[in-house]
Amino acid sequence: MATSKSVKQHKLRKLIAFLSEKEGKGMEFISLYIPPNTPIAAVVDTLKAESDSVGTKSEGARNIGNRLQDALKKIIQQLKQQKEIPENGLAVFAGTFAMNDSENEVLNIEELIPPEPIPTYEYIVDDHFRLEPIREMLRNQKIVGLIAMDSKEATFAILNGERLECLENITSGIPGKTVKGGQSQRRYEREREMEVAYFFHRIAEHAAKEFLEKQKVTALIIGGPGQTKEDFSKGNYLNYELKNALLNIVDTQSADKEALKEMLDKSSETLKNMCAPEEKMIVQRLLTEIGKQDGLATYGLDSVLTALKKGEVEVALVTDNSEMIEIVAMCKGCGLSRGTIINKNAKVQAVQEMVSRLCGKCGGREYEVETKDILDVLEDLASQTGASVEVVSTESEEKSKLAALGGFAAILRYRLY
Repeated sequence: MATSKSVKQHKLRKLIAFLSEKEGKGMEFISLYIPPNTPIAAVVDTLKAESDSVGTKSEGARNIGNRLQDALKKIIQQLKQQKEIPENGLAVFAGTFAMNDSENEVLNIEELIPPEPIPTYEYIVDDHFRLEPIREMLRNQKIVGLIAMDSKEATFAILNGERLECLENITSGIPGKTVKGGQSQRRYEREREMEVAYFFHRIAEHAAKEFLEKQKVTALIIGGPGQTKEDFSKGNYLNYELKNALLNIVDTQSADKEALKEMLDKSSETLKNMCAPEEKMIVQRLLTEIGKQDGLATYGLDSVLTALKKGEVEVALVTDNSEMIEIVAMCKGCGLSRGTIINKNAKVQAVQEMVSRLCGKCGGREYEVETKDILDVLEDLASQTGASVEVVSTESEEKSKLAALGGFAAILRYRLY
């Protein structure tokens, strides 16, 4: 089962949040960004040279230096085990820190494949991890296309994160409306309608090229003065993917570059709560099934887990702010495991209760305890039956509706009565 885009992004956000909290005792944390197609041997040679150059001027610096060298050696070992750098490159974060407050410090290496290609090689040593390049990639996941239009011109632009880029402006050559009277007026109106329709097709072709081929937008805003934008939006011109991504239609004073900022200002609230088209569609489908008498949907964590174990689930949905985890205690003597799903705030008490009880099979008292995020639990179950998991992350009406269902729901293939 391929991991969905929403799950990958959610896990990446959690990793960034985890790493951003860590602090080194000195300049000992490594942030390494490797672009795609970089020879691994070249990276290894560079890191070996960095390790050889680590200074040890004082006892404190010697301890920091040793930890830094240990981290470099571990990175080199892991890189040597790979055949090539992934197609988007590779980001590596290494440092000695405690995974949790109650644990001793250990050397940790986190590798991740970014959602976009890494442009340049970077090796950074600091007392914290340098995560800005990855954060920037996540901010830019929402790419909005804009079309300002009337019957005379159309302006195309992209909003990528906080950056607005005007792409091009095209004109129709259609003259303004005139009054001729009689047969000439009707003929003139028909000819003008044909010219407008032809211009609409040109706008749609440019939109498909800019917003689907060159880069894929996650939302589309159309603006302009008068009725023209409405006629275009309602007509059969836009590619179906762009129609599904249409987020807002707004009135503006013009159809040139000046209209773009006006469109964004009038869409600010909508953009702030923008839900990705795929999130909107899947939640709407869920709610439709829930509304049916025998709809193929269920909600609530227990119900979703049960349906996953039975193989009934097609898609499981979860909000990105779930606090649920699974704790599994395995007896070191006989391997018997038992687990429970709880809110992570109750973890300490739950672990104490689990390890204080004798093993039901061998009577042993020693356990290995593993903690799993609820998303990993859902993915493990889904992988056994070919189901998928989607995370609804945007602060939107769709997320609010899923949260009102307990934060967990599923669209089913069938029901086992």
